[in-house]
Formats: sequence, C-alpha cells, structure tokens
Amino acid sequence: MRENLRTNFLGIEMPNPFMLASAPPARDREMIDRAFQAGWGGAVIKTLTQYTGAEGDEIRDVSPRIFPIRGMGGEFKNAVFGYMNIELTSQKTNEESCEDISFLKKRWPDRAVIASILYGHAPIKEKWQRAAADCELAGADAIELNFSCPHGCSEIGSGVSIGGNPAKIKEILGWVKEATKLPLITKLTVLSDIVYAAALSEEHGADAVCAINTVSSMPGIDLENFRPRLNVGGVGTAGGLSGHMIKPIALRSVLEIARAVKIPISGSGGIYDWHDAAEFILAGASTLQICSAVMERGYGIIGGLCSGLSAYMERMGFEDIEAFRGKALGSIVHHADIDRGRLFKPSLDLIKCSCCGRCAVSCRDAGYQAISLSRGGISRDLDKCPGCGRARCFGGRTRRSRALPEPGVLRKSAGSEAVPASNEPPFRHVRARDFRSPAGFLLPDKICR
Repeated sequence: MRENLRTNFLGIEMPNPFMLASAPPARDREMIDRAFQAGWGGAVIKTLTQYTGAEGDEIRDVSPRIFPIRGMGGEFKNAVFGYMNIELTSQKTNEESCEDISFLKKRWPDRAVIASILYGHAPIKEKWQRAAADCELAGADAIELNFSCPHGCSEIGSGVSIGGNPAKIKEILGWVKEATKLPLITKLTVLSDIVYAAALSEEHGADAVCAINTVSSMPGIDLENFRPRLNVGGVGTAGGLSGHMIKPIALRSVLEIARAVKIPISGSGGIYDWHDAAEFILAGASTLQICSAVMERGYGIIGGLCSGLSAYMERMGFEDIEAFRGKALGSIVHHADIDRGRLFKPSLDLIKCSCCGRCAVSCRDAGYQAISLSRGGISRDLDKCPGCGRARCFGGRTRRSRALPEPGVLRKSAGSEAVPASNEPPFRHVRARDFRSPAGFLLPDKICR
C-alpha cells in the first residue's frame, strides 16, 4: 500500500482516491469484490431505481445499448475516443442491492462503498426516503443522488431533469436528509449550470458533489439507411457520452466548482491514467471516479494509476493528496485578466517535424498565411505570425522557445547550435533535402528521421 495515496473522503478512510463510478463496472458484488482485490479504493454501486421485480416495476434494458466512438481514418482509425450508451440503472431490486452493500462492507471495511439512488415515478418522496434508509441500514458509507443521468430517466422527471431544476435539487435533498444521517453526494450535469447546482447543493445540505455524469449525445447517423448508428430495430435515441471526449468538459467543471464551494468534489469524466488523475486533483477533486477506462482495460489499470500517481507525488514533494489538491486554481483567471502583452512564437523542431504540411494548410486557410509548404520544405514568416498557436494542433510538432533567434537563423532542435540560413531571408526554412516520391511530393516517413 502506498501511504501517500491514503484518502479521507467524507470521513471514509480509503487506501487510495480511485473509485469505480456508478456504471457497468460496479454492477454487482462479485464484480466490485474483484475490483477491491485488484486494489481499488472504493466503488459507487449501480444506481438503485426499483423496489421489486414485479411486472411493470422492473427495469429492462435494450440491446445493443453501448456504442464506441471511433476515429474514422488516418493515424486515428479505429481508435476509441469514448462511448455513447443508453443503458439504464440497476436491474436489481433494492433488497438485492442492499445485500451487495452489506456483503462488500463486511468483506472490505477499509474501502468506500457508496450507494447511488434515483427515482422519478410517484410516490416520489416515499421512494427517495425509503431507498436512503435501506442503504444506511445495509451499511453504505454514503449516498450519491443521481441528478444527472441524461437518458431514459429524464423522460420520467428524474436524472438530468432534476439537476437542471433548482427547486427539485432543494426538495429532494430535503427529503433524503430527513431519512438518513449518511453523507450525501449530488452527482451533477453539465447540461445546465453545474456551478450553480453545486452551490445550491452545498447550501441545502449536500456533503459533497460529483462532477460530471455522461453528456447527452448522438454518435452518428448511417448515411445509407439514415438511422442512428446505435439503434434497436431501426430506431434510436440520444444517450450519454463518456470517455476521453468529455475530459476537458469534466476538468473545467471541477475547476469552476472548486472555486465556488467548500465541500469535497469527486471528479469523474475521461480519467484514463495517473496523469488525468493528477490533473483532476490539481483542479480540486478529492477522489476520482472511473468507468470507460475500466470498460476498455479492466480492473487491472489500478496498479498503474496508483504507482504513477504515487511516483509523481514523490517527485514533486507532495506528502499526501491534500498537499496538491486545488493547486492549479490560482492560475485559472477570467479571460479579461490574461496578459495581452505576451506574444507566443513557436519554433520548429527539425527532429520531430515530418514535413506533413498540415500546419501550413491550416495557417493558409484558417490563419494568417505565416507558414507555407513548397517542394523545398516548410517556411515560416515571423512578421506575419501573431502567435495564435494553431501550428501546435498537429501532432505536437512545435515547441516553445525562450528567445527567438534573429531572422535568418535556423534552430536544429532543442539544445543544438543555431545554423545561419543562406541569404538571411525573413523566415525560417526547412529543407526536405532529396527525399521525394517520383511525383515530386514529400515523403513524410523519410524526412527528419
């Protein structure tokens, strides 16, 4: 066990801050038990929504219900950037789910076992309160209130329709607080003002917030049959997007919430490795909830998450999670407060540059015509370059230079000597030498290797 990862979340002691999100990887006791054996610090069980399995009350999923969002071509062909799903809440009855909670807490007293509940059909107050009381009796450490599921539940007045309704947030928090003394976590949505919802949650008694849930989306439409790519019998619906694609949205949400409230934040959305985890903690998160990465790689990723984060903390001199939680908040300002006097000028790294020309095309057709590509190579006109940073969008081909050389001087790579260019033109020039195809085009795989 890595002592520097030990976490106290809402009074719950955990060996590390990594938890399974309320999702397919936390479907039942057998799965969560295996995750705890692998080393996970906690789990939020799949959301409770039903009391019995009686006809008319049971939850029934459609098939298929999960769709991978893949790259369509080039170097990203078939790469999975995220998932869209229309899966509903737990198929289990409340009694079965509470049995799972009891089993897990008895077997793993040092792990966080958090219940998740969500209701929409009448009698609504009775269901929220009864479920909360049942989970407390079962031994749950806390209860997550799902105010953010973007599909299915929202059609019956639950899920995201609660997270976007301040009056509902206030009302349901009041109901649940009457029924239990357990810490309450509101899981919020970016489909409404999530910062306001977090502040409102804090004001009306929530002990923590979770940000974010999946984002309502449509994965695509088949151009031949005109149907959604994820469809059942030819019809489909919008569903929740998760994975890499929502990380920037989730990170922004955690940053802004951390500046607005004092209660803890459980960060969720696009966390795949320890780098992502460290970013969320720097943004203000106390714990991390993960789903998509487990769907792709399994529970075993916890080893790399823990070892990587622990090593980073040792290298940076952080004794525990609290030592760097929220450390990035001081560098996040309003747009109007950013210095307009600085001018970024990217320098070209000949070792990394493949002369693919994408930066030149982008600068020509969507920029300032400061980069050009010819049979002689890539040229940059520094007088035209406003430092927009667009060239960095293509494979990380450029790096920042502390001091720009005089016009007509070419840098070979970081740490190398500057080499004068012939005739001292007012731009930097990269020659592709003699590596050309028979048609005269550049061969990227043979240049600058």
